[in-house]
Amino acid sequence: MFDTSFGLKTWIIPGLIWGICMYIMMTIILPLMDGELITWRQLYSLPIWLIGGLVMQYFQFKHIYKKGRREIGEKTD
Repeated sequence: MFDTSFGLKTWIIPGLIWGICMYIMMTIILPLMDGELITWRQLYSLPIWLIGGLVMQYFQFKHIYKKGRREIGEKTD
């Protein structure tokens, strides 16, 4: 599913990067800018952000993949 010339699913790495960036921004940087302290409970939200990043990238890649296939005239699933 969605194989590329690299043999990897190209939505996984960008999804993890997106999730990590959102985690850092929303859990660390913005609370510090507001003068709030970071608690251990906030640090446990990393898996949620990673899953969210993966889901977002999966659907985005799926949409782009189908759009590209449509443009070259292949049948889409």
